[in-house]
Amino acid sequence: MSAQSVTKRFQTVVCIGAGNIGAGWAAHYMRAGLDVVVYDPVAARSEWLDEYFKRAMPALEALGLAPGAGLNRVRFTTNIEDALAGAQFVQESTPEVLEDKIKLFKLMTDIAPADAIIASSSAGFLAKDLRSCAKGPERILIGHPFNPPFLVPIVEIAGGDAAPESAAVAAEFYKSTGCEVVELKREINGYIGNRIQAAVLREIFYMYSEGIADVATIDRAISSGPALRWAVMGPSSTFFLGTQNPDMYADFVNGLVEEIHGGFVADPAFSIDPQLIKDYAAEVRTTIGVDGQKPLLDLRNTGVVKIRQALDLMRENGAKFL
Repeated sequence: MSAQSVTKRFQTVVCIGAGNIGAGWAAHYMRAGLDVVVYDPVAARSEWLDEYFKRAMPALEALGLAPGAGLNRVRFTTNIEDALAGAQFVQESTPEVLEDKIKLFKLMTDIAPADAIIASSSAGFLAKDLRSCAKGPERILIGHPFNPPFLVPIVEIAGGDAAPESAAVAAEFYKSTGCEVVELKREINGYIGNRIQAAVLREIFYMYSEGIADVATIDRAISSGPALRWAVMGPSSTFFLGTQNPDMYADFVNGLVEEIHGGFVADPAFSIDPQLIKDYAAEVRTTIGVDGQKPLLDLRNTGVVKIRQALDLMRENGAKFL
């Protein structure tokens, strides 16, 4: 199915859940020029959604609104039957409680049209579990974003090995809205990005617990170091450039692995205990977060938009990204 035919098929997207991720998806789809129905059982979410769009709009406008895009094309409802009536593509973004999601997917497949594709924003659950009690399980898959979806373009498709046709259509649809799609060959808890983030977070906890540096310093070491390269190319691409002779890359990697075994990562016996979590969270709140979230949100939005614009310019000038 071509991108044009996918775009024609999916003119309306239903976002189930109006939390941070659901609202972020609604903003993304709105920017892409689609009609968006947002469902949440809590009526007060409507006002919160309006505030979310107000905060996000400068970044959405900087990234560029599709022709016809506008807030007038976003509708909120507390009635799930109303939301799913005639649904074409559904993006579920409810709290990470597996039992509740399984029940919700059963309900959604009871209500939604039989040809509606239903993607979950789950941060780590397996699609095979989400579809375990649902009708038409072959149309259910994972479409995992990073927060916020309107700003960070990546979408990880998982569970497509059991739903290849739906996964192929979903991939083309996501691409048509401006997403960068990665597809897992088979399912794994946490997918790709979150597993890498979890490994990094474990190292942060380890260094913090050992008194190596404070959390702000560790953040700066990442944002001003490897993160700059990772914005352009992934770790494996970066490591490949670390050897002068590409033919000797296997030997170079062997050296990296020896460094890992030699103490470049946390001791396998290291565990994150409740007191460490409490101390870490308190330091983040009183240092990095001392002024609250707003200045950090503004910095994130402005910074990511400028990085995306710079990368787009590089692509226009012929640079290729892995």
